[in-house]
Amino acid sequence: MRDALLAKLSFWLIVIGAFALLTPNPAWPEWLARMILSTGIALAITTAIVRYREARKKPK
Repeated sequence: MRDALLAKLSFWLIVIGAFALLTPNPAWPEWLARMILSTGIALAITTAIVRYREARKKPK
């Protein structure tokens, strides 16, 4: 459940950050849009690493 929530959160952070960078007249500064985008990417990578480590720990 936690992984699914983190994946959804990172997806929407990436979408919002990319949309904010691509709009001609953004509603917030460029540095904020870049920070949101990079936070989403970092969260997605972290979630993937944690999911991979937990899958390797499980006994088969």
